[in-house]
This record gives sequence, C-alpha cells and structure tokens, in this order.
Amino acid sequence: MTKTRPIALGLRENAGLFGVLVLMSAFVGAMVGFERSLLPELTKSWAVSETEAALLMVGMFGLSKAIANLFTGNLISEIGRKRTLLLGWAVALQAPLILLNSGDSAFIILANIALGLSQGFTWSTTVIMKIDIVGLKHRGSAMGLNESAGYVAVGLSSAFAAYYAETSGLISPILYTAMGIVLLASLITVFILPETQAWAVLEAKTEAIHQDNNAERIFYKTTWSDPVLRTITWTGVVNNANDGVLWAVLPSLLLACGESLTTVGTLTGIHAAVWGLGQLFTGPLSNNGKIRNLLWWGMSIQGLSLIFIGNTSTNWLPYILLGLGTAMVYPTFLVGISDHSHPNWRPKALSTYRFWRDMGYVLGALIGYLALQLNAPAKAFTGIAVLTLLAGSMVRFSKLQ
Repeated sequence: MTKTRPIALGLRENAGLFGVLVLMSAFVGAMVGFERSLLPELTKSWAVSETEAALLMVGMFGLSKAIANLFTGNLISEIGRKRTLLLGWAVALQAPLILLNSGDSAFIILANIALGLSQGFTWSTTVIMKIDIVGLKHRGSAMGLNESAGYVAVGLSSAFAAYYAETSGLISPILYTAMGIVLLASLITVFILPETQAWAVLEAKTEAIHQDNNAERIFYKTTWSDPVLRTITWTGVVNNANDGVLWAVLPSLLLACGESLTTVGTLTGIHAAVWGLGQLFTGPLSNNGKIRNLLWWGMSIQGLSLIFIGNTSTNWLPYILLGLGTAMVYPTFLVGISDHSHPNWRPKALSTYRFWRDMGYVLGALIGYLALQLNAPAKAFTGIAVLTLLAGSMVRFSKLQ
C-alpha cells in the first residue's frame, strides 16, 4: 500500500504541483492575448469608431472580470478551489463558441463579458492555489513565476493571433485553438490538480494575523481601513488603468497612423513579454517583504514610459520600459496583500484587491473616452501617465516597508 505524501509548504517541496499551476496561468494568459489582437478585427464593422469600440470592449471586460474576482473568494469558501477553477474554464469556453457562431456586435460583447468573467475566476483561483502551497518564504518568487507565465503567454498569443489574422484573413482557427486550450485546462483541473485547502490550513496553524473571516469586514479592510492593504489596492487600480489605456487606445492610434495589425501585435507583445519575463527577476525581490521601493520605482518607470508612448507610438524602447515597470509591481501587489492577510481570509482579501484592480480597466476606458471626446486620443496617455506618477508618490510616502 502506497503511503500518502505528507503535505508541506514550500516552492521546492511542491515543485511538480506548482509547475502544473504555472502552466494553467499560461493558458489563462493565452486566452486574453488572443482577445487583444483580434479586437480591431472583431469590431471593424461597428457603427462607432474603432477607438470607441475598443474602449467599450475593454471597459466591459474589466467590469466583468472585476465582478468575477469579487465573488471568487466566496466561491472558493463554498465550493472549493478546484470547482471554482473548473467553473472559470466552463465560462471561458463560451467566448470562442459565441464568436464562431455569430459576428453580431451584441454577441461579440457577450463573448467579451464571458472572457472577462472566466479570467476573474481562473486567474484568481490559480493565484490563490499557488499562494496556498508555497508558504511565506518564497511567495515573491512564486508570484513572479505565476505572473511571468501568464503575461509571456499574453505576449506570444497576441503576436501570433495578429500575424495569423493579418496574413490568412481568418480568425476561426485562432478560436478553435482557444477552445483546445480550455478543454485541455479543464482536463488538467479535473484529473491532476488537488484541492489545495489543506496547505492553507497548515499555514493557518502558525499564522499570527487576525482571523476575521467576515466578508464585509474584509472588503472594507482591504479597500480602506487597513493603510497597507489600501495603498496596495489603489495603486493596483491605477496600474490596470494604464494597461486599459494601452489596450484600448493604442491599436486604433497606430492603425490610424497607417501602421499594420502586425505592428500593433508586435508592440503590445513586446510590452507583455517584458512584463512577463521581467517578473522572473522582480518577483524574488519581494521575498523579504520589503515592497515599497519596488512599487514606487515600478510606478514611476511606468508613468514616464507612458508619456513617451503617447508621443512616439512606434518606438519600441518605451514599451520595454513600461513592461519592466509593470513587472516590478505586479507580483509585488499580490505578495503585499498575501503577507498582510491571514490564510483563512486571504482568498477574500485577494478577491477584493483584484476586484478593484480590474476596475482599473474601466477607469482606463473612461480616460480614453474623455480624450476621444476632446479629439485628442494621444492625450489619454498623458493623463494616465500623470495619475501613475501620483500613485507612485503615494506609495513613496505610505506606511509600506
């Protein structure tokens, strides 16, 4: 009779399981990468301008993902990690199915909402499962690997989808590829991944942070009352707002200047790839719990990069710097929230943070829309750059370590 291996916390102790969860993050990232590059193609026949269509799609994606994030913590408490993850993949399958069967604008928006909901369920759950198993010591490294896999996949799938759609004139093979990813991820969830609640229980036995598990109090604590959690949460909102501006405004801006869809995919792919690969190096820097300098420098670099992108759209260097700045902050946000929340209520704290962070896409869409109404879409980059620099200053003078 084979003995069950005892549960232990740590990155090395759970290397195999962690590797499977990293693969799941790559699958999640690939799904959103396809969407980013196909967005201009899907909405080109709409009665509104390309930029207005993109702003609507990014705003709806961010809102639906934020809502899914908010409910993920409660779902995990009620039905477990595995079932929540499987639910996310079931919702994700609806996006390519809808697009394969209808090109009507209403159905395109519905598919976009389905993708946003699935991203909230799947990405939040895989993050929580990784945090469950690695413990405190290597949490930064774990989050760096997690976010790296996700955003490298965003960059690669974005570049691939843009190139394929432009050279072949077809998008259905890309949608079938997305369906294949969803089906493979679902099989892995059912037959390979364990329920990681047991690891969280093990960590909770030695955790000294208050064990309050009331959802309303945790939402308020993460949003406002705890100064550390509040600073991280609202800096995350601004971070995703600048990504929303880049996502929604940049493609239309480049296409209006005569650039190709391949150029759009390449530049956004460079940003996402640097963002992703950079986290392999920036993630471990937050292992010691000192995150203020990472967030301050990361937001400052992002803000300066956005100013240059708005004025020199096809120069590749600002995209590299923007990706680097984002790589400095993205895993650090997750580490900061995790380090200041008890394992018993950590899923709800992370869900609250991710709710507000992804509402940043809505904020970015609103900034882009305002710039469009002023007939100066490039000014959206100036506006979000100023906001990003202010957020960095807020971190610099906060109570973060």
